[in-house]
Amino acid sequence: MLEKNENEVVYTLKDTVKLTGLSVDLIRLYEKEFNLQIQRTEGGHRRYNKQNIDLLIEIKKRIQEQNWSYKMINQWLQGEIVPEAVEVQSNLEKKVESLEEKVQELLNRSEKDEQFQLALIQRLDEQGSLIKKLTEKLDHQDKYIENNLEKRDEKLTSAIREISDTKKLIAAAQDNLDSKPKGFWSKIFGG
Repeated sequence: MLEKNENEVVYTLKDTVKLTGLSVDLIRLYEKEFNLQIQRTEGGHRRYNKQNIDLLIEIKKRIQEQNWSYKMINQWLQGEIVPEAVEVQSNLEKKVESLEEKVQELLNRSEKDEQFQLALIQRLDEQGSLIKKLTEKLDHQDKYIENNLEKRDEKLTSAIREISDTKKLIAAAQDNLDSKPKGFWSKIFGG
């Protein structure tokens, strides 16, 4: 720290690094980017006054904490931007980013829902095809069973008729035997 006058204290670059928390390269970049007027000694060494240090700290704060761009800093230094308006704009940008994230999240969720629905529809179609095939098989089996029952019924009816006819023949033969004249031996033995 050096004193130019009793009222004005000036600082070296090394002191300014300590006071601002900025690196030498960043201080030089800010001087160049923002056209900061820094005093120099006759030997060309930089000397920073209290206003220079305060301005560097404010620039650092706006860039690192408030996410201002270099363009915004230049506009602010030229009086084109009111800090409160930038804060409002920054808050609005954050809200817009938040809304964009929510919209993207909803789109992603909607896409997943759509994929699920398509998979579900495909599965239902597969189930429908399977049900159709099973129904066709059941119909075929019903017809097969019905045909076999009809054939069985026909065979049973035919067998019953044959049995009935056979019984009639047996009964007729018995009647015929009973009505024949008895032979010699049957008359003798009493039969």
